[in-house]
Amino acid sequence: MGDKKMHCTSCGEKISDKAEICPKCGVRQFREKSFCATCGTGLKPNQEMCVQCGTSVKQTGTASNSGGLEPWVAGLISFLVTGLGQMIMGQGKKGALILVGSMILGAITFGASIFVTTPIAIIDAFLIGKKKKAGIPVGEWEFF
Repeated sequence: MGDKKMHCTSCGEKISDKAEICPKCGVRQFREKSFCATCGTGLKPNQEMCVQCGTSVKQTGTASNSGGLEPWVAGLISFLVTGLGQMIMGQGKKGALILVGSMILGAITFGASIFVTTPIAIIDAFLIGKKKKAGIPVGEWEFF
């Protein structure tokens, strides 16, 4: 399963969605937004949405995630209630599935599965929160 492609938000070059810095222009992604990350269309300085594909292109530093919640808070919430961090980050169905799945696995394994499901939920909530804070679009079922 190869990397998905996106466009550099500074120069518009196609790059891996995992790239934090564009290999062509050397600019950290989502700090400067001259091009849409989804389709590569040029953007005006105060543009908030790509008119070509409809992707939100809010500037970094605005509350682009759920209520401006910090990624570490989402991870902490998932530590307290497995899956709740995902729900708060806008991935309700995925969070509910994680919660119910961890409860079922916990019942089957007499609680031993908590050492697997909880860390995965914490890491996922943190990384999804980090993406949302950076303004990167996140799908309902996207992990990490």
